[in-house]
Amino acid sequence: MAPLARAQQLPLHTSGLEHIGMTVPDPEASAKFYGRIFDPQLFQERDPPPRFYARTGISYIAFGGNATATPKIDHFCALVDDYKAQEMRKALEDAGIAMGNGPGGMANDPDGLRLQLLGVPGGLARTIIPASRITQDDPALEAIGFDHIVLSVSDLEKSAAYYRKFFGMEVSRTKKPERIWFAAAKTRLGLEPANGKMPAVDHVCIRVAGFEKRSATEKLKRLNAEIVPSNDEDLLRFRDPNGIVMELKAGA
Repeated sequence: MAPLARAQQLPLHTSGLEHIGMTVPDPEASAKFYGRIFDPQLFQERDPPPRFYARTGISYIAFGGNATATPKIDHFCALVDDYKAQEMRKALEDAGIAMGNGPGGMANDPDGLRLQLLGVPGGLARTIIPASRITQDDPALEAIGFDHIVLSVSDLEKSAAYYRKFFGMEVSRTKKPERIWFAAAKTRLGLEPANGKMPAVDHVCIRVAGFEKRSATEKLKRLNAEIVPSNDEDLLRFRDPNGIVMELKAGA
């Protein structure tokens, strides 16, 4: 590709943030936890190693790891219109963005947090097949898809400069809490200072149809989710059995 054509791929022509990957000690158990909340039909990789998937509306969560794994959200993904992996990789490298090895290599931000890029329309890969349906019961909540993902970063301005290359200029800044927000179609990416903690994907927020906070709280408690305080009274925040934080909000 000519340099101009490569440059035109950035900022991304994205349809939004689509999935996250979690590294956990027991991928199947974690998938079942989220399956009872959002969709009891689980999916898994056709071939080893074991990797499980739970849908959250048009988004999904991928679960991998092993018994000694430290729980974390290990990457997040944005979908890109007319995505061509090798051309995009060259455009990112020209922009000074570090990429992981291999054809599926992910972009690594200044803190090593990983962003995966895939083509529209996204969804589960062809190597993924249905696993068990874990219950005949309806899901506790009707997920629509991701609303936003927040990263906890070591240097707010340095990370903002990095993500501008992907998503263009930030759309807003807030002071309480201190965050910088980027738009990715109908979803958003937020950055906040780590304040001495290890940088990480701090949390993911999922839009829920017919969301009623009190009812959702009771349902989550029955599924052994830990309800934790939120800095937004319109959101419901919980911690899963691995200590990973998720948020819920009303969505059309």
